[in-house]
Amino acid sequence: MKKQSGAALIVSLVILVIMTIIGLAAIRNSTMQERMASNIIDRQFAFQAAESALRAGENTLSQLDEEPIANASPSASDTLKIWTEDGSIDPDHTNTLNWWHEPNRNRAWWTTFGEPLAGIKFSTDAGEFTLPAPPRYVIEYIDFVKDDVSLGTGSQSQSGRAYYRITVLGTGASEQSRVMLQSTTAKRY
Repeated sequence: MKKQSGAALIVSLVILVIMTIIGLAAIRNSTMQERMASNIIDRQFAFQAAESALRAGENTLSQLDEEPIANASPSASDTLKIWTEDGSIDPDHTNTLNWWHEPNRNRAWWTTFGEPLAGIKFSTDAGEFTLPAPPRYVIEYIDFVKDDVSLGTGSQSQSGRAYYRITVLGTGASEQSRVMLQSTTAKRY
């Protein structure tokens, strides 16, 4: 008999280690792709909720017959909160941050001062679900621009348009996914 050196065993163990590394990399890759897909879906929920709240804020303004009074510091009990730019919505005009980026504009602030849009439901293959936190919007009075059109009762019976900025914060199925949108709209009273 010939003496055997066991080379086949060593080669097969090396191949087994290589196959294990490839298998683990494939599992890690598929897990990462699943997480990314889940995050994309969650962000889409947040975007769609924010878009719905943005439209609700625009509809709120479009349905008004009389010009609302903007307030520098609306209270949580006000039925319609319209902020002014120079009020407590941005108490420090000297900093480079916009008011919606201020650190104190967290979820608690939005819950207190933002107008909620409740009842948004999403239909998925797993069924229908409601977001854990409704999207919220803030309406901010920007300016009144005079023009020559003689319609409406505008600011002090001047003809022109009042401009508003609507800022919205929407969250997805988790609090980690947040989308903020803005639009500027004009209204003639």
